[in-house]
Amino acid sequence: MLASGSVQEIMDLAGVAHLSAIKSRIPFMHFFDGFRSSAEVQKIEYLEMDDLKKLIDLDALKKFRENALNPEHPVTRGTAQNPDIFFQAKESINKFYEPIPDIVNSYMAEITKLTGRDYKPFNYYGDPDAENIIIAMGSVTETTQETIDYLRAKGEKVGLISVHLYRPFSSNTFLMYSRNLLRK
Repeated sequence: MLASGSVQEIMDLAGVAHLSAIKSRIPFMHFFDGFRSSAEVQKIEYLEMDDLKKLIDLDALKKFRENALNPEHPVTRGTAQNPDIFFQAKESINKFYEPIPDIVNSYMAEITKLTGRDYKPFNYYGDPDAENIIIAMGSVTETTQETIDYLRAKGEKVGLISVHLYRPFSSNTFLMYSRNLLRK
């Protein structure tokens, strides 16, 4: 689950979601405030398809396509199971979810190179010596940034951590990021 907070982020992170889904072979849900993004008028810089095509892992794309449902090559998926077996099956897929934070982070770095806009699973905005930090995701982050600018102008030490990669939530990345913030 990948969260966007503005129309520009929707454009930029859509590529991250799509590329990460192909590479990991795990479905992604890219979510954002649909009312706000459809009702406000914003100019955005869009990514060129040729730039995104250069980022596609062609071997991963081939495997992704081979895994698609196809009536010529039927497979059985999602059989009925008792709770104990279902739980075991759910636990067995963890190894596929564990690399996702690194995959997402690497594609965010690529999108950052293309756009000049900084994307990470968690982005920080505000005072480097913040005493109060809000952790949020989605369209509220844009308003929060404006509020932080207002409060900092009044001398308050405040900041915001914008969560982009919500699931699988990477506690290690979040803690590493928070520690780096606290060292400043």
